[in-house]
Amino acid sequence: MKKIVILSSLLAVGFSLPAIADIKVELSPELTLLAVNGSEDFGEKWYSNTREIDLKDGDNQLLVRIEKLIPQAGDWAKFNSKPMVISFNGKNETVKLSSAFKINGVQAQAKFEQQPTLKLLDKSGDTVNFNFAVLPGSYSVLSGYEKALTAYNSKQGNVEFLPNQIQSVPVSNVVMNKTPVQPSTSTVVFSSVQSDFLSLTDIERKKFLQWAIIQ
Repeated sequence: MKKIVILSSLLAVGFSLPAIADIKVELSPELTLLAVNGSEDFGEKWYSNTREIDLKDGDNQLLVRIEKLIPQAGDWAKFNSKPMVISFNGKNETVKLSSAFKINGVQAQAKFEQQPTLKLLDKSGDTVNFNFAVLPGSYSVLSGYEKALTAYNSKQGNVEFLPNQIQSVPVSNVVMNKTPVQPSTSTVVFSSVQSDFLSLTDIERKKFLQWAIIQ
């Protein structure tokens, strides 16, 4: 009889435990997610139409950019902003990330290019504090953003967002190449792009070609 009572008590306690808390980030339609916490491997790639992502409580970092068709002279032009780094701390909440203002024409696009700004709001519409930076360094949609993001996080001392294999290296010892090496000829550029493309899986090639058509 005691065993039944004890088992019933344990089950009752188990069912009364709260769900594991986390942070849910909602992205507005104009934003494309490029990396999460220093890595491009966040379950989706090339490049996802992810509108929501669940993160652990605490410090988190997102790399995003704006991709949007802008009306221009009776036609449409694709606007791709520079990648932007957003770092914030949260716990058990839902937040929404979006552009600070609507980008609905060439003037708004020019304004954003001159002063890129995003906003992060909670469910009540209150502003959530975050650190913001335009990703410096050299990167491309083919080569990826991780190297530039690692260099940025190393310089900023964001050890929690660095790859595991270099987290133990002091920030002062990390060497950054501030001057990207420029290809000497167009042939070298094409060979590099071709090599990157051939290294992709069939699914990644298909997604890349779909992306390239609308550029």
